[in-house]
Amino acid sequence: MASVGMTVKADLRTGPLTLGLAALATAALWPSLGSLAATWRDMHDYQHGYIIAAVSAIWLAVIARRQWSARPRPSLPGLGALAVVLFAWVVGVCANSLIAHQMLFPLAVWCAVWSATGLQQARHAAAPIAFLYFATPIWEYAVPVLQRLSVAATETALGWLGVSAEVHEYFVSIRGGTFHIAEGCSGKRYFVVTLAVAVLGAAIYRMRGVRALGYVLACGVLALVANWIRIIIVIYAGHIAGMQTYLVAVEHLTLGNVIFVCLLVLVLLLARAVAPASTARARRPWTSDPFPGTAIRRGSALPFAAIAAALLVTAFAAAYPRAANALHDVSPGGLPLTTGRWQGPLPGAAAWTPNFVGAAGERRASYSSAAGTVELYVNAYGVQHQGQELVQYANTLLAPGIWQRAWPQATQPLSRQAPSPASFEARTDDGRRWVLAYLFDVGGWYTSREPLAQLAYGLQAIRRPVPSGVVALAVRCDTDCAAARALATAFWDDMSGPILGMLPHSGQDR
Repeated sequence: MASVGMTVKADLRTGPLTLGLAALATAALWPSLGSLAATWRDMHDYQHGYIIAAVSAIWLAVIARRQWSARPRPSLPGLGALAVVLFAWVVGVCANSLIAHQMLFPLAVWCAVWSATGLQQARHAAAPIAFLYFATPIWEYAVPVLQRLSVAATETALGWLGVSAEVHEYFVSIRGGTFHIAEGCSGKRYFVVTLAVAVLGAAIYRMRGVRALGYVLACGVLALVANWIRIIIVIYAGHIAGMQTYLVAVEHLTLGNVIFVCLLVLVLLLARAVAPASTARARRPWTSDPFPGTAIRRGSALPFAAIAAALLVTAFAAAYPRAANALHDVSPGGLPLTTGRWQGPLPGAAAWTPNFVGAAGERRASYSSAAGTVELYVNAYGVQHQGQELVQYANTLLAPGIWQRAWPQATQPLSRQAPSPASFEARTDDGRRWVLAYLFDVGGWYTSREPLAQLAYGLQAIRRPVPSGVVALAVRCDTDCAAARALATAFWDDMSGPILGMLPHSGQDR
């Protein structure tokens, strides 16, 4: 019976292991898969995600078929990398950071394959697994850059065409009206889908090295130019035919689709043109190991048991924060009373209204002195869930479309000792200026950096959810922002103790 068991172990092959572990890792990392599926369903710019996922799976199956008979060489470095990535992934899930755990999802799948088959084998699976990144919303971070490039290209082209235009931020004004180059006009979808098709084309035609990189970059540039052409055509049509022309009012989306189809045809034709003269490649045995002496003995079941255990523990850890009981009342405490040079609490100013979705409780007030008035805002969160988090896209100290930052904020690192709040200047559309300052409290850890606040919550939520909150100050500075910053600093120096005492802390039930 023992010899039969050893024979079964020795007959393990890379192809089935690659597919099996990829499927197991995908199932274990279910929060990422579920959130990605929701993104593909709900966000128009990522509806291609279903196709990307299907292509990735088929591509991986083709790679596994080529490796079907190769012997796996389980790798200790791969197992270590898997453990590190899975831990980071759990922290991202506990912190409710979609972008963090979605970015780590393909990497974790690949590390599982690496740990079981060896790096030399796993590197061939890297491309189909990494292909999933074209279906993740990491490309949202590129939108502002794409918008600015589109505005700059449009302004230049209109100048060449003799069209007088005034550009402000993402708005282009011509004689007949104003065009807003919004996020949807940035060309993000053109860019992402074109790059995905280019990468697939490079793989099909077996491009390598500089040739493949040059081809993909050229396709990316073509995607940018295609979007610019679309914008310029629409604006120029508005210039010569009036803002109510059919192309501007209705058919600009159809124009975009036509240009996009032509772009994809051009990308595919370009792939054929730049492909190597011969795409045939000799199939070499993938048996070498770049880490000699670190492979685990082939006949041992230990590496596979360790990989499966790591994935199962990860799945449990991802589910734990959602099963945890809600904290007791985590509303901020009462507003502090003041004496001496400060008077308050007084009703807060309606001109400044921070927006934090899903907060368990909020407090607002004004405090005045001979030097001016400081607005105070404090909130608190208990167990954080998706859409109910201290740090998320919808949360802001500034009303969208009304406020805008005038200069970058200074940030404070993560510390057990509360530092001074990070401050920045903002202005409203009507020209009023304010100095704003804020500080996060996450279970007794303080920072003004949003990623660090998420990290602090995620690390602590692995064991148990912790209360968290934000303190924010606002001071009008229509004439002297330096004096406003000094006033905010003086208020913080005098009142930081009572203000921080309003926040619930880890281990305390209020």
